[in-house]
Formats: sequence, structure tokens, C-alpha cells
Amino acid sequence: MKQAWIVVALASLVVGCSRSGTPAPVAARDAGPQTPREVRLAPAEEIGWERSLRVTGELVEHEAATLSTKVAGRVAELSVDLGTRVKRGEPIATIEARDYELRVQQAEAALAAARALLGLASDASAAHADGAGAGAEPADRGDRVDPELTAVVRKARAEFDDAQRENRRLVELQKSGVSAQAELDASSARLAAAESGLQDARELVQNRVALVAQRRAELALARQQLADTRIVAPFDGVVAARSVGTGDYLVVGAEVARLVRDDPLRLRLSVREVDAPEIAIGQLVRIALDGFATPFEGRVARLSPTLDPRTRMLTAECELQNPEGRLRPGSFARAEIVVEPSARTLSIPLEALVTFAGIDKVIVMDGGVAKETRIVVGRRRDDRIEVLSGLAPGAQVVLAPGGLQTGAPISAARVPPATQPPSPTK
Repeated sequence: MKQAWIVVALASLVVGCSRSGTPAPVAARDAGPQTPREVRLAPAEEIGWERSLRVTGELVEHEAATLSTKVAGRVAELSVDLGTRVKRGEPIATIEARDYELRVQQAEAALAAARALLGLASDASAAHADGAGAGAEPADRGDRVDPELTAVVRKARAEFDDAQRENRRLVELQKSGVSAQAELDASSARLAAAESGLQDARELVQNRVALVAQRRAELALARQQLADTRIVAPFDGVVAARSVGTGDYLVVGAEVARLVRDDPLRLRLSVREVDAPEIAIGQLVRIALDGFATPFEGRVARLSPTLDPRTRMLTAECELQNPEGRLRPGSFARAEIVVEPSARTLSIPLEALVTFAGIDKVIVMDGGVAKETRIVVGRRRDDRIEVLSGLAPGAQVVLAPGGLQTGAPISAARVPPATQPPSPTK
């Protein structure tokens, strides 16, 4: 009887196992193929995309000058302040000029005295004789003189001629035995003295001519010092700093103001040593400045002949017009130097890019299934991004892949390819 119960229990167990496993094979037979996910695709294609170098720099003034005094004195008038715009030749400051006016008068008197020693007319008479008119600067040719026509030389010449005639007469008398030898010797000595006096007179005239030239130089220096009491702008610009006030006493070389020329401005860029060979004068530069929504454009105007020994950077400069003075020296700038305007590069739509944990990748369609591919990207412009490596031209990338995984079946819904090169970044 006990053996019969064991047989019944085993039979019941077999039947239960058979019933519990029945649904699995049935479900497997009922399940069909997985439905492909419909996705938008776009090709990785080469398009015209200029090649440029991204650099940084700063705006600096086109030129700057520290205006200092050339003469000592008290500030009589200050015509500018911080931010004042001036034109070339406009006054910046004036030093009290009375002392320098007196020095001009003193120099004029000394020149007149020196000219009188030569028997020359005054400067005013000389200018009138030369047809220069009243108030004109006396010409240096008014100081020219023939030494033989001066009084001192004419006197010495007359004495020499008289001594020479006397000596000739005594020589003839000596030959006839009428004149004594002593008289002839005295006459010869007098002739030698007269000749020496004539030479001295000529040298005296030369000294007086040199004295006139010296006095005229002193007069020119006095006049220049008088003119230097008026400090003027050497170029069109704006006052960046004012260092003195009215009434201050200034020594020679004291700083009065700092003037900068801000139109145009220089954009000074720093280019890496490895990129330096690609930079050339005339290349287009696009500049972005903080506070300005619209980028500026310029051209490379100057290149440093050497690299900075500390930073190993090449300095390049371009010019920006600044007629309204909106741009200010010292501003930081980001720029792109276009080194190859007609370059082509591989690119994809920006919405195909997936970035996770610093890794850039795309999902490509490979035989009807999704395949994850890592790529290296470069520049971004508008709605496209440059692909440096990882994709071949013509590869079909999934746009907005979301959570699409490798191996998932997909079906393509193509979008029109890009036909126009992207526009510059704004």
C-alpha cells in the first residue's frame, strides 16, 4: 500500500510541473519582431567653412604722449581737463611768459650791438631792405658781409698801401744813392707792421661775424623758450590724465598731462608660437568685445618680428576705427583671425551631438540599427558643429537621439542636407 502512495505522488508532481511551464513556450511563439523606432537622419558632409584661429587681446591707444614742460615757470592757464578732446595745435597749458619775453628783448639788443660792430643796419632795417616787410623774421643773409668793405679792414688796407708805396720809393732812391740804408730799413719794418695789421683787421672782422651768429642763435633760443611757454597738443586726441593745476610752479620736464589718440585704436593680439607661421598681414579679423552685441572687423596691420621671450607668443596688431569714441583702450577682446577663407571641413547638425561625462558621441544608422560612435569635435557655428575625427563623410547620424541605445532597430526619416555654409558667429 505504501508503494502505491509514492507512485501517485510522483505522478501528481510531474503533471504540476508540466502545467506550470506551459505559458512560456506559448508566449514565445506569440511574440513578433521588435518595431523599429522612426528617427530623423542627416549626413555628415563636407561644407565650406573658413579656418580661423581664436586668440585674445586688448585694445590700446594708437599713440600716447606725456606732455611735459620744456621751460620752468608757473602755470598761468590750464585749458583742458580729464576727457577733454583736443585737435592738433590746440593749447593744453600756458606758463607765465614775462621772464622769457625779457630774455628775447635782451637777446635782440645783444644782436644789434654785434651787428653794429660790423657796421650793419638793425634787424628791422635789414628786413625792410630785403623786402621782407614789417614783422618778418630777419634773414641770415642780412649778416653776410665782405670783410674788405668793413671800416677796420679799409683802414688797415690804407695803412698797408701807404707803407708799401713809401717802401717802393725808398728802394728806388736807394738804387740812385740818394736815400740812406737806415731809412729803407725803417720803411720795410713799417710795411711789415702794416701787413700784419691788415691781417689782424681781417681776423677781427671774422670774429665779429661769428659773434653776430652767436647772438642770433641766442635770440633764436630765447624766442624758442618763449614759444615753449605754450604747451600744445601734438596730435588729435583726448586727455587721459591731468597732472597739474593753475598756479603750480613747474621745473623743466615736469609732467602736465597725458594725451592719447583713440581713433583709430590698436587691437593687440597674442598668437601662440605654433600658430605664428599662419598669420600674415591683411588677414581678416573678427572681434568680439564685452558690452557690444555686434562684432567688429579689422585686418592684420602689423606683426612683431620676434616672439616674446617670456610667453613665446607673437604679437599681431590690427586697427579699429573709433570715430565716436565708444571703444576704450584697455578693453579685453576675443578675436578670430581668418587664416584660410576657402577651407572645407566635415560637419554635422548640432542636434546630433550627445555629450556625457565629457565624451562627445553620435548615434549612426548602421544596417538598420543604431550604433554609438565617439567623435572629436571642433568649432561650432550656428546650428552645425565641426567633426575632427570619428566619422567618415556620408555617415548617417541620428538627430535628437534621446535615449536611443546601440543595437536598437531604427527607420530613417531623412531631412534635407545643408547646402549653404554657416554664417559667422555673432
